[in-house]
Amino acid sequence: MTLDARIAKIEAMSARERKAEWQRCTGTGAPPAFGSGLLARAIAHMLQEAALGRMSKADLKRVLSAGGSGRIEAASGAVKPGTWLSRTWHGEVHQVIVLESGFEYRGERYSSLSEIAKRITGSHWSGPRFFGLSSPRLGKLGVTTHGN
Repeated sequence: MTLDARIAKIEAMSARERKAEWQRCTGTGAPPAFGSGLLARAIAHMLQEAALGRMSKADLKRVLSAGGSGRIEAASGAVKPGTWLSRTWHGEVHQVIVLESGFEYRGERYSSLSEIAKRITGSHWSGPRFFGLSSPRLGKLGVTTHGN
């Protein structure tokens, strides 16, 4: 089964099935603080790391430093072109593709993730924060990137 198919299978699981999958993958119970959506992203992240390897410390540092600007330029090397970002908002999955110059969301091109986050939510958000690339609370990369 391809990585994309495995992730799609996780997205289709019930909360109970996701907890069982977490138990199967980690050998421990799911963290109580993880809601069903976060649990799905965490499991997908584990699958991605197993299939594609971890992000290098240098790449992670570039992503984190770009996240503070409120805008990530694909050309900066912070997020590689071809990377898929996803976010579930009010039960709907929103996927963005990082391009050489900008981002694609639902067939349209945007110059920043913040523009896309505003389109999805109707209010101003930091795009990198909305898509889990930066978190002031955690200070590390989120789990929502999908590498090609």
